[in-house]
Amino acid sequence: MKESRFQIIGKPKITKIQFETNKEFVFNGEVSIELNSNIKIIKNTDEQKHDSIVVLNLGIFTSKNLSDVPFRIDIEVEGHFMWDDKLAEDTFQLDSMLKQNAPAILYSYLRPIITLITVEANIPPLVIPLMNFCE
Repeated sequence: MKESRFQIIGKPKITKIQFETNKEFVFNGEVSIELNSNIKIIKNTDEQKHDSIVVLNLGIFTSKNLSDVPFRIDIEVEGHFMWDDKLAEDTFQLDSMLKQNAPAILYSYLRPIITLITVEANIPPLVIPLMNFCE
């Protein structure tokens, strides 16, 4: 095993959180979760610098009326990623890293945050499922 040529710089940061609970919602068993995601890649325009900002926005129940769901959350996390000269030459691999690996890394930071938010809201904790960013 060897270190990846693609790395995150520092720690991802939450740039937006909007959270609303439905105080009237009655939990009668399992609730079918609705996830929406959006990925934005902000490439550095200086070709000598091999880095980009990747932003992952995740919405849970955001397309539903609040009266029909236990809560709504819209959360955004961004990470600063860098890579070496060799990866910079392989544009296909780099594109894959930015569109698949980077969002998967950011998603792994969001999962416990969403669980914590729901626990602190005194509703059943939500552990969002693992996602495949390759499809």
